[in-house]
Amino acid sequence: MGQISIKHQAASGMVWTAVERFGSQIVQFIIGIVLARLLLPDDYGLIGMLAIFMAISQTFLDCGFANALIQKKDRDEIDYSTVFYFNLAAALILYGILFFFAPIIADFYNQPILIEITRVYSLTLIVNALSIVQTARLSIDLDFKLQAKASIISILISGTIGIVLAYNGFGVWALVSQGLLSASIRTMILWICGNWMPLAVFSKTSFRSLFSFGSKLLCSSLINTIYQNLSTIIIGKAFQTAELGYFTRANQFARLPSDSATAIIIKVAYPILSRLQDNDQNLVDAYTQLLRPPVFLLYPVLFLLIVLAHPLIECFIGTKWLPCVPLLQILSLGQLWAPLTNINLNLLYVKGRSDLVLKLEFIKKPIAFALLLGAAFCNVYAVCVALAVYDFIAFAFNCHYTDKFLNFGFLSQFRQILPIIGYSLAMSVVVSSVYFITESPCLQLIAGTIIGIVSYIAMSMLFHDRSFQELKIQLLNLIGK
Repeated sequence: MGQISIKHQAASGMVWTAVERFGSQIVQFIIGIVLARLLLPDDYGLIGMLAIFMAISQTFLDCGFANALIQKKDRDEIDYSTVFYFNLAAALILYGILFFFAPIIADFYNQPILIEITRVYSLTLIVNALSIVQTARLSIDLDFKLQAKASIISILISGTIGIVLAYNGFGVWALVSQGLLSASIRTMILWICGNWMPLAVFSKTSFRSLFSFGSKLLCSSLINTIYQNLSTIIIGKAFQTAELGYFTRANQFARLPSDSATAIIIKVAYPILSRLQDNDQNLVDAYTQLLRPPVFLLYPVLFLLIVLAHPLIECFIGTKWLPCVPLLQILSLGQLWAPLTNINLNLLYVKGRSDLVLKLEFIKKPIAFALLLGAAFCNVYAVCVALAVYDFIAFAFNCHYTDKFLNFGFLSQFRQILPIIGYSLAMSVVVSSVYFITESPCLQLIAGTIIGIVSYIAMSMLFHDRSFQELKIQLLNLIGK
């Protein structure tokens, strides 16, 4: 009975995680479209300049403690309270640092307005610190329903207020207000509905125990966070603010489908693969079964983004954003490898080799930094090419240990997705015909999407693609249940 209950909880958790992920992204996408029409690329560029400072601060804020709490079997209220007070203290210190260094950040980018923006926007760190333990507790209890509700409600309210502010000419402050309000509303909901209060206690023993686990995650996360945001520093420093705005919007469009697919793969894959960690062949079989259906859905979307980038941008956010079209196309190519990159790392975690994950970061990231710094001497397009090239390099490197432990390396994995790449390329050629049929961007987008979906499914059925058949069976089973 207990096992049945856990299975039901896990299934419910997956559903609500999907609801949170897709619901939040859909709402953010719609709000983002409206805001992009009301605001200027410069406004997004100013927020983009702060991205790396906020991301690094958020990484230090958590220090891997949330994952440490989830991983620890004998956690108690003292552990929760210790993490809460550490998070709060760290947030206050980090805010103080950003408050003090705000003029230096503004001078670095030669944007005086960044002083006030940094000091206001950084308040989200303190707000977020108040919800870390709340979120961890809900995850431990497999209560993803409340998290989903909190995220979607906060995005809806803050987004609406942001749109009103943008419409009334507040410019970049509409984005600042939206971010701060979203964090505040989400935190408030979790506190009201989460039914938890910290004890007046801080345990050094608990801190040392949790930090011994979290510090390894902190190191890997910090390296990756710096890399993920280095491009914004390079573009913001070397080029115009508007170019950073174009890059920011293009990157958001390119990462939206890939991040969703990756999140779902990791969420489902980790517990399943963990059960099979002692049987290498079953592990490989499960890997391929888990990977191919999401990739089957992701690749045509990314190829459609590449082919239909121009009408997509013009229809959704307007002609003033057309310079980000080639950026979107280049970045979408790089995102093809994101799910494979992450699931290879996941296999190492399953094998208990987080040390190798950290080792890979020390090998890969110098290459990434070299590519980005070299691109800085060229233009924004070169930066995007560097990011896309590294995405492929990261996948190839991550396959090394998978090949070593499971004899399932780069070539074996590439062969698994090669048919899907073929269908997607053929679909792209067919979709390109819309540019000869009509000159209307909206009609090109609608017709191209429909033609793309139909032709992709037709080719999958024609060649009796295994991914298509597996996905169809899963959907039918879900409908039946």
